Amino acid sequence: MINFFEYNNTKITFDEVDNAEKNKLFREFINKYHSYVKYKDVPQRRINWLIWNGMDLIGCIGFSSCVLAVGDRDRWIGWTKEQRCKLSNSMANNYRFCLKSDNGIKNLGSRVLKIARNKLAIRWKDKYGDDLLLLETYVLKNENRRGAVYLADNWTYVGNTTGVSISKAPLLLWQKEKSERGELARTNPKEAIKKYAVGNQHYAVKKSEPKMIFVKPIVKDWKKRILNDKTGNIL
Repeated sequence: MINFFEYNNTKITFDEVDNAEKNKLFREFINKYHSYVKYKDVPQRRINWLIWNGMDLIGCIGFSSCVLAVGDRDRWIGWTKEQRCKLSNSMANNYRFCLKSDNGIKNLGSRVLKIARNKLAIRWKDKYGDDLLLLETYVLKNENRRGAVYLADNWTYVGNTTGVSISKAPLLLWQKEKSERGELARTNPKEAIKKYAVGNQHYAVKKSEPKMIFVKPIVKDWKKRILNDKTGNIL
């Protein structure tokens, strides 16, 4: 699926990664230009785009399932554990985003973020059947990196990760899926964990450098639709 927009008299094209050849381009671009996190395949929801200026690949942006539990983010949203578990499919993680530093187009980063989130809401609903309410991203802070492109696009800084994460295989989410993984999660959860969980474990503890957390609501009544929900279903 290919779409384009005009910006600063330049035609910028969004090309969805939907085959092996495009995935190879996406992986190679991330590994070459993303400054600190390289490409990794994980079994979760994912929508990626290649960003072109004519025949020149100038960027990549990708969204995946959100992180299931993050203290500062969850306190900022204000949802309960039950709401978070049931409504996490209404949030996506901008897990990769990078542009060539010499792309020659002023303020392209914030413009791409705006276009991408509008496209994502439609594509996420079409592909996965869920209404997106929020986006999140995580940025490693250093002397050259402060999340400026997200702040320019009016994302909200909500705190930091602790640097220690406990990943739990999201069986409840898998069981809702109309897929091979969903069927296996419903009929044989232990085998689903062995086949699909990262590291083939129910729980995995990882340590990393703390990161800044940014959140972007994409609908005005997101809080009402989450916090007023008593059943775990988007209103």
